[in-house]
Amino acid sequence: MPIRSSIYSDLDIELTKATDGDVTRDKDVDAIINSLNNIVATMQGSRRMLPEFAQDLWNLLFEPLDEETGREIGNRLLEAIRTWEDRVEVRRIDISPDFENNTYNIKTEFVIRAIREVQEVNFIFYAQ
Repeated sequence: MPIRSSIYSDLDIELTKATDGDVTRDKDVDAIINSLNNIVATMQGSRRMLPEFAQDLWNLLFEPLDEETGREIGNRLLEAIRTWEDRVEVRRIDISPDFENNTYNIKTEFVIRAIREVQEVNFIFYAQ
C-alpha cells in the first residue's frame, strides 16, 4: 500500500516546538479540525485584517438556552463553515441544549472533499 503524503497542513494550534526547532505542523484531518476550531472560537470582527472572518455566534450565547437559539447557532455555524472552510462538506450539525450545565453540545459531521473521508468534531458552547 503506497504511503500517502499530506494533502493539508497547518501550524499546530499549541505552537509546540518540533525537534528541529521549528513549530510542529498538524496535517490533513488535524489541520482541518484546527481550522474549524478557529472558525468557532473567533469572535467576528476580532481579526484585524479580516474582520468578516467567522460568524456572529457569541451574541447568541446571551439568548435563552432553548431549541430555537440552538437552531440559529447551527444555521450560523453551517454558514461560517461553508464560507471559510472549502475543504469540507458539512453533512450534519446536531445541537442539543444541556440545561443542567448551561451549554450547547454541538456535533458536526463533515466529509473532507479531497479524500472523501467522513469525520466528526464536537464543540461545547457555554451560554451566559
